[in-house]
Amino acid sequence: MTAKAFLKTTQMIGKIYFREFSGPFFSVVFPVGMLLLFGGIYGNEYGAMDEMVPALAGMIIAVNGIMTLPLNLSEYMTNKVYKRFDATPVGKGNIILVQILVYLLSTFISTAIIIVAGRIIHDINITGAWYVIFPAILLSCAAVFAMGFFIAAVFKNGKLAQIISYIVYFIMIFLSGATVPLWLMPENIRTLANALPLTHIVILLQNTFSGQPVNEQFTAIFILLGIIIACGLIGAVSYRNRKWA
Repeated sequence: MTAKAFLKTTQMIGKIYFREFSGPFFSVVFPVGMLLLFGGIYGNEYGAMDEMVPALAGMIIAVNGIMTLPLNLSEYMTNKVYKRFDATPVGKGNIILVQILVYLLSTFISTAIIIVAGRIIHDINITGAWYVIFPAILLSCAAVFAMGFFIAAVFKNGKLAQIISYIVYFIMIFLSGATVPLWLMPENIRTLANALPLTHIVILLQNTFSGQPVNEQFTAIFILLGIIIACGLIGAVSYRNRKWA
């Protein structure tokens, strides 16, 4: 596919994404609403919003990786969109690549919006270096997107993939510290939260935003790398063994 065709395809997929309600709402409007809600309750006198903003960035990643990506992959398969593109020079592989790129760009744009909103509304402090924060966000996206690809590839029924996506998404955002701070939860819930991938993403982002040393983030980094490898490999094998077209 030529660069011109790739750009046009990206524009097309981007328009489709922003015309839908769920993706833009849950990746922009909902996080800003949560920022206003918790900011009104706790303020930022003791740094509560300094921790909430990177946590909400984790929620944005989950929206695009767990809700939007697998649902749209399944929808394109069900509606035989990939079959039509396979009959063109574009091919379904490029369409999937463009979809992932659009959701990744949406994630970074939405994260930038929540950071700017945090700075304007609550004067949050970000002491971490951007050359550390950016790779942390990218690694988090890779892990969650791998999970979304895994769901779409393994669960062949589109409605089942949708149900699984919603269950995984809502469990993770409410029990990982992405919306409700972990320190507000009972000890048994915090123990359960440690088994959730998004918990480690929230911890990684909070620590990198606050400027903590990278060598103290190895646990979260290795867990996310393990998710990328496991979900990526299993998803790729399942992808090759099913009829996407």
